[in-house]
Amino acid sequence: MRVPARPDFGPTEQNTAHRAPDKGFSQAVALSARTTRNIAFLLFLVAILLGGFLRFSDLGRLEMSDDEGASWAAAAAPTIHEVISLQARLNPGKMAVHEVLLHEWMALFGDSIGTQRALSATLGTITIAIVFWIGWGLCAPLPRDRAKDTARSDGAMMVAALGALIYATNLVTMKYTREARMYPVMLTATLAQVGCFVRASRRGGLFSYAGTAFFAVVAIAAHFAAALVPASEGLWILMMLARSGMRPISEESRRAWRLVAALAVAAIAFFPLATSALRGAASAVEGGAINWIKRPPIWAPVALFNKATGSFGFPVLFVAAAYGTVRGWRRERDAVAFCLIWMWGPPILMVVASYAAAPLFVERYALSSFAPFFMLAGIGVWELGSPRLRAIGLAMVVAVSLGHVVVFNRKPHDAEWREAALLGAANLHPGETMTTVPAYSISVVRFYLPPSDRDRTIAFVRGHEDAAVVLLRDHGVSPSVEATIHRQYPIELAHLRGVIVLRK
Repeated sequence: MRVPARPDFGPTEQNTAHRAPDKGFSQAVALSARTTRNIAFLLFLVAILLGGFLRFSDLGRLEMSDDEGASWAAAAAPTIHEVISLQARLNPGKMAVHEVLLHEWMALFGDSIGTQRALSATLGTITIAIVFWIGWGLCAPLPRDRAKDTARSDGAMMVAALGALIYATNLVTMKYTREARMYPVMLTATLAQVGCFVRASRRGGLFSYAGTAFFAVVAIAAHFAAALVPASEGLWILMMLARSGMRPISEESRRAWRLVAALAVAAIAFFPLATSALRGAASAVEGGAINWIKRPPIWAPVALFNKATGSFGFPVLFVAAAYGTVRGWRRERDAVAFCLIWMWGPPILMVVASYAAAPLFVERYALSSFAPFFMLAGIGVWELGSPRLRAIGLAMVVAVSLGHVVVFNRKPHDAEWREAALLGAANLHPGETMTTVPAYSISVVRFYLPPSDRDRTIAFVRGHEDAAVVLLRDHGVSPSVEATIHRQYPIELAHLRGVIVLRK
């Protein structure tokens, strides 16, 4: 008869008996329980306040991007039905979750670019709290064990707070939450789904299973790339079944099969709703919508974390996460194993899909994978042992993360569409129109024009150059198209940052 393995994330009595009492993130080294909780709460508060500041600060500084223009154009439609219809045309391959939320948000607060981005910043700040919740849920003892293992409970709270602070101050988790796009919605829903999945894996509960299914549907509806996370969770379910047995005779195996059922319910609920969007995605791919994505090298998953955290930040974060993985593997193996699956699963699946079907490796498609990376770094900081070493380690990690943010903010990352739109409109004669290349940039131009001038813009159609003025983006346009536009519009009115204003 098979003896079920331990059902929980965390140590058993057998593998904790030999621990040194003053080591590991399950022990509050040299600190009283109350002091540990107070420091953890303070770190969590700093994470929320500092992370919120980084996400909300000067939201209108950068001009609207082409992609944000498409989201605004759909969300600005007068009715929800029209929002959904426009979104399918302007942002194919997704569902209108973000655009509907943005539609309601703009109805309440207006449609300035800063206001639109505030929705994303709000969601981005909420994700900091969710990361704390996930980290605490992964490492904390179950309720029945907390009374006799308060040190581990307090240590888990510290690990969660450290991971949340590192997450909050990192550029890759911040910059996408400062854009009026669907990625903050996808990230928030994905993290909520992971949190419910972790809780269901450890404790079960109807609300945990329901949350696992519901947030999976919302996340994938916001962007189909979110399906990478439930796919990775499937490996964890298989590990649960491998150690507890395929038959639902133990509590762990029953929880595993209930998670299978929850994800199956999510799939059954999602596909009927997304049939049209899936067809749109297929058509968009056939039409070349993702031709700009290059096939990644095999080592792309490692490069993903390097590029996203910066040349100076990555070595520090890597060492902290590696140390946390090694030390944590000895003490809290399940928590570390889950983080590793969550961290590497989506990037590796993107590489596999890129070679098996079409290139799909994009940083923002795997945003949630950075959360476990930073959680492991938080474990590494806590595993340093003494309060002084932990403080030094945390200061180094946060310093290099904030340094990456400062360096990024010193460079312009937008195109001067507002200036180009107003200049182009000023050079139109009565009855003339202007357009943009690429064609989908027309929405951002319309945003910056007065409502009375928006009907003087037309979408660019190659071979039918009816507009008198063209706003040509100076990157991302094929050389042949660029040469044709320059030949047909020989008068250069201005070469602004990212945009050239041309006239016949």
